[in-house]
Amino acid sequence: MKILLADSGSTKTEWCLIQADTTPVTTHSAGLNPFYHTVDTIAAEITENVTPDIPAADRIYFYGAGCAGEEAIGRMTAALQKVFGNIPVEVDSDLLGAARAICGHKEGVACILGTGSNSCLYDGKSIADQVPVLGFVLGDEGSAGSFGRKILQAYFYREMPGELRAWLEEHYDMARPAILDAVYKKPHFNTFVASFTRMFAEFADHPWVIGMLQEGVGEFLARHVIKYHTGPDVPVGFVGSVAYHNQAVVRAALARKGLTPGNFIKTPMEGLRSYHGEEL
Repeated sequence: MKILLADSGSTKTEWCLIQADTTPVTTHSAGLNPFYHTVDTIAAEITENVTPDIPAADRIYFYGAGCAGEEAIGRMTAALQKVFGNIPVEVDSDLLGAARAICGHKEGVACILGTGSNSCLYDGKSIADQVPVLGFVLGDEGSAGSFGRKILQAYFYREMPGELRAWLEEHYDMARPAILDAVYKKPHFNTFVASFTRMFAEFADHPWVIGMLQEGVGEFLARHVIKYHTGPDVPVGFVGSVAYHNQAVVRAALARKGLTPGNFIKTPMEGLRSYHGEEL
């Protein structure tokens, strides 16, 4: 049995073929969103960038942004079967993929803190509840996009310590016209804004950075996780670079609210390989 797993975001799709007693085969393609892309466009991208490394599979599990609703799921299923033949295909949301990766078959609150943010209450099989997400402009609390926005605001509003300002000026073009052009006129502006959180790794112990992280994670917990009313018996797990690289801050924030930390993983694929590997 060859099982092909896919985790697709807005800009990149991670693919992994797993089978018993064999090293997994991994590759990448562009992000594939059936809300924006046609069957032929999706199939062409897979054919060009996936099949050279993974030419065949017996079953596919595809988790992706935009994979909600009968029409979108049907479009993605048709594209996958156009490339790999009439094999079993399951298409679900990237949030369900994250929940399965974090929680496995157990109940839990699954949280995404990456470029954007999201959360759900997972019952061990499916999403039982979800606080709505509002995207980069109105929401994304605790995400790299949100932190990047706050970093830029602090820089231009002269609210940032001098050593952090100097680091930004050394590593980015911080001229106001260049920043505004990238944010308001170019594609993937959210990814550009999120990139400024590179600063967190350089100044992980700086009080200003720690304070910003504490505030942002606290806001995410208050506006999303607390709304599930689960208490300490249901673990709260995380996937994504922000949570993974700042676990101490996240764990402390959970403790302050009486919540129990669950698994922390960097990418969904880590957990999905284990989850679906049980079928082999």
